[in-house]
Amino acid sequence: MLARLVSPLAALALVGSLVLFSLACGGSDPVPEQSVAEAPAQQQEQRVVMYQYRYNPTTVEISQGTTIVFQNRDPESHNINIPALNVDQNIEPNQEWSYTFDVEGEFAVGNRFSDGMKLDVVVK
Repeated sequence: MLARLVSPLAALALVGSLVLFSLACGGSDPVPEQSVAEAPAQQQEQRVVMYQYRYNPTTVEISQGTTIVFQNRDPESHNINIPALNVDQNIEPNQEWSYTFDVEGEFAVGNRFSDGMKLDVVVK
């Protein structure tokens, strides 16, 4: 008989504890609103692979502030040359290098080591 009485009392104590816990933790403080201007800007990223002595893709259209990560997957060094932005960077095999395009415009990207490698970047 004592066991029949203890079980309902234990259940009642558990429910009471949960109610008290939810009241203590679920206060009525309003959640501050975060405006769009306050939201942290997500940096965008685009990857361009240098493989078989070509840029892949050969044309990229990105938003201003986007970072392009250039990945060299060829067995030889490559070069990122963007004359309009005064960029000239060598990349060793199996390495990568990134550049953030902060200026709108159309940019021709070449490779001083391989005349056939061409990439057009359109920044809007």
